[in-house]
Amino acid sequence: MFQVAWTEDSDVTVLGRITSRTGSGAATGVAGEGNFLQQADVTSITWKVFDLQSATPDTAITSGTSTVSTVVLDTVVTTSVLWTKDTTGYNFAQDMAASNFPIGDRTYRLEFVVTLTGGAVFHGIYEGVAKPLRSS
Repeated sequence: MFQVAWTEDSDVTVLGRITSRTGSGAATGVAGEGNFLQQADVTSITWKVFDLQSATPDTAITSGTSTVSTVVLDTVVTTSVLWTKDTTGYNFAQDMAASNFPIGDRTYRLEFVVTLTGGAVFHGIYEGVAKPLRSS
């Protein structure tokens, strides 16, 4: 799980490095990660957002399906003002609408389900508190 900081009523871009031992991209060079996944490796990506302080924290407040050709990057991005984790880079970028984080000081959990062409499934989880806005 990745700890993140959302901002209430604000769009966000979620970045990540998605890899597999069977990925058709180059090896990441990071021990244990395998190869970068490419668009041809991924059948589908779905997502759900949970408000962990709501009366029903196990029920998604929003959900959707990502367009693989938009969010999976066949060319790894290694230099970006958005990615500061390392120089290995990222190959996943998903823009999320402000409506997914409607209330400040609430913890939101964003879960991605990635299904590969061979049928394997893995999850990406991003969780954090939405910083409140006075103007919202």
